[in-house]
Amino acid sequence: MAEGETHGLFATLLPSKMTSKNRGTIKSFMRPATELLYNRFLTHIPLSPLRNTYLRRLGMAIGPNVYMFGSSEILSPKTIAILGNCHIGRHCQIDGRGGIRIGRNVVIASHCLLITADHDITSPDFGGRLGSIVIEDRVWIGSRATVLRNVTIGEGAVVAAGSVVVNDVAPWTVVGGVPARPIGERPRHQTYEITSGPVFY
Repeated sequence: MAEGETHGLFATLLPSKMTSKNRGTIKSFMRPATELLYNRFLTHIPLSPLRNTYLRRLGMAIGPNVYMFGSSEILSPKTIAILGNCHIGRHCQIDGRGGIRIGRNVVIASHCLLITADHDITSPDFGGRLGSIVIEDRVWIGSRATVLRNVTIGEGAVVAAGSVVVNDVAPWTVVGGVPARPIGERPRHQTYEITSGPVFY
């Protein structure tokens, strides 16, 4: 074997000379791989600070007192920002491909979906579309609710369990149903601060 020659599987995986193009290819492979590591393994480890630390290293902006319970899936963490004082329940999907911003003192119950991508069913090529989601301070999203792209949920609003939110929600409004519609109002005098949560969960 000649010096420096590579055979077998490694010949197909590792370039003999590292160029800027090779580095770009490796980086493009590593980004989804590190995300996959979180979604298939780390999310199930019952230690919230460990999960937050890893997601920050992937570029996700996570403020203080954020408690993401285990077994949730995070897509495109670099385009997700959580300002702080937030609980996100188990088995949620937080799809950041179109951008997600979550304010302070927000509670997102288990099994919720925040979906920023879909397909244009009228397009001949079934083209993909992205749109952001903004969740303002003191919002409560009930279990198994779905929030779709291009939606802002105003301060203090409540989304009832099982709802599908396709339009903006006005501040301090309670919405429910499929699609979600206003069903009530929430008192505006809310003073709670979410400053604690389960660490081993």
